Amino acid sequence: MLDSDFQINEHCYQIDIQQWMVPRVGTCYVVKSDKIFLIDAGTSHTTEKVLKTLEEFKIRPDSINAIVVTHEHYDHGAGVAGLLERMPTTMVLASEKTAEILKDPSDFLEISKRHYGEAAGLVSPFPPVKNVEIVEEGDIINLGGGVSLEVVALPGHTPGSIGFFESKTKTFFAGDAVCNYNAQYEFYMPPSFPELFNYEEYLKSLDKILSYDFNYLCMGHFGTQTQPKAKQVVEKAAKTAKEWKKIIEDTYRKTKSEEKVYQELLKKYGDNEYVKNFPEIIRKSILSQLIRGYVISLKL
Repeated sequence: MLDSDFQINEHCYQIDIQQWMVPRVGTCYVVKSDKIFLIDAGTSHTTEKVLKTLEEFKIRPDSINAIVVTHEHYDHGAGVAGLLERMPTTMVLASEKTAEILKDPSDFLEISKRHYGEAAGLVSPFPPVKNVEIVEEGDIINLGGGVSLEVVALPGHTPGSIGFFESKTKTFFAGDAVCNYNAQYEFYMPPSFPELFNYEEYLKSLDKILSYDFNYLCMGHFGTQTQPKAKQVVEKAAKTAKEWKKIIEDTYRKTKSEEKVYQELLKKYGDNEYVKNFPEIIRKSILSQLIRGYVISLKL
């Protein structure tokens, strides 16, 4: 597993944002050629870590041409406003649905906090961003030197989720369309956070990623995987999503209880050291949200 601050290949770099002050939980990326793009911005609590790592890569913050945000959630877009204070000429790019949240995140942020429950303190402030340019499926963003980013629509985790394919290095930036994979403990959780998750669209997006010829898979959480593991992670994501669907459907239809579903998931996955190592308040908050996302999406 490639999981810290490092240069991935000739043009791409990984930044561990240390989300919740925990190593390897959250990641963003740099693509560098004649132009320099930052993919995702972390939270408003991780801005200094991103800036520090850029300096370690000998990349001046004011040399970043654009920040591209993969989707609506606070841990990818809430850091934009703080970064722009050090990058005054930098553009911000996002899908139309993500741009709506970036410009006015207040209501969405409150919904996120409610779903986090007792762990709402994990959700960082989300300052608005005034100017956001829209990118769409199929757009090709030229960074010069033979480097480009193809915009790939990846709905499912959220409606506005997008990824980027860089063909020169064969690098696929998946955002949270593929994430929550911890290679150390060989554990994957579907990114089914409530309100925005769509199960069927999520599976289609995983198939779409597999249609690309990529050597590097750069995920929004837990970093980068290389082939052959990269393809296996996407396949594991689809397999796990289906396993969760069966457990959640069967249990919730019988009991109408998210707590009962939580206990069933713990029976199946609770012996994994990754699950054990999370503090109970965080484990309960995250798993409960993922369960709720399935319940809403499947209309149970």
